[in-house]
Amino acid sequence: MQYLFHNNLDQQVAAIFLAHRSEAGIRVFSIITSFGSWQFLLPVILAIAIALFVASKKEFIIPFIATISGAEIITFFGKILAHRDRPLSAVFHATDFSFPSGHATIAVAFYGYLAFMLIRIGGNRYKWPISILACLIAILIGFSRLYLGVHYLSDVLAGFMIGLTALVVGIKYIRLADPTK
Repeated sequence: MQYLFHNNLDQQVAAIFLAHRSEAGIRVFSIITSFGSWQFLLPVILAIAIALFVASKKEFIIPFIATISGAEIITFFGKILAHRDRPLSAVFHATDFSFPSGHATIAVAFYGYLAFMLIRIGGNRYKWPISILACLIAILIGFSRLYLGVHYLSDVLAGFMIGLTALVVGIKYIRLADPTK
């Protein structure tokens, strides 16, 4: 299946990022990419789940964790099935496969569901700023993966689609369980 992924657009985009990469950019985008890592997100997810429990917003906990877990499970099996090697121009070495991007997946699923919960709990007053911020964070994380050369464009786009699908399913689940949400 590896041969299916060697497309010209992926190679051209990777070459553009490689040509414009700088030490300062690597430092900035290494920080941005960390906001999509499990090392950063796992304690945040646990803290949010505890906060939801304490605030008696328990109805959000299972869909929140299911959305994130489901997205990551699909990504895990996608990597195994696609078996796509990472770009050779990567800033740092990653040991797993490239397609789809786990960072892009989790960025959309986590930050999207977090935005959904904040809007539902806090009211629609800040709907647009929260939504725009969540989208911006996800896009920046996806961009960071391209800038750092650890993914191809198709990896990031597939990750965004998987994350978005998980997000929609998670939101639909909570709305089916409680139509007032």
